[in-house]
Amino acid sequence: MPEWSGRPDRLHSCHNVLVLDDDDDAREAMVFMLDTEGFDVVGAASGAEALALMQGGIRPCVAILDLRMPDIDGWEVWERMKAHDELARTAVIILSADPADHVRAKAVGVREFLRKPIDGRALTEAVERHCDRRR
Repeated sequence: MPEWSGRPDRLHSCHNVLVLDDDDDAREAMVFMLDTEGFDVVGAASGAEALALMQGGIRPCVAILDLRMPDIDGWEVWERMKAHDELARTAVIILSADPADHVRAKAVGVREFLRKPIDGRALTEAVERHCDRRR
């Protein structure tokens, strides 16, 4: 199971970031970048892994969700999060190379949409808008 970059006692804090992307290089780059900026961050390589982390008690203030996943896609992860009282309040940032996904993201209550390839500064600024506490 992935570990948070921050302290273990903050696993259940609302000031963490979850990054879901099946592309190892992209996920690791986002985790590294956000960790370097001072956020507590964990990466998940699949929708099932992200959901398991949240079912295990992790409550991120921001969930960054890639849409195209081999198992449970980002849309389904968000739908399952919305069905959970605590997770429904989580700020979600959708990542997609398809600009048409922006319209759907807005319609289903996603807070932000970022187009791939991801600009590091734009990602950091989006997370900062929704997760203002740092370690």
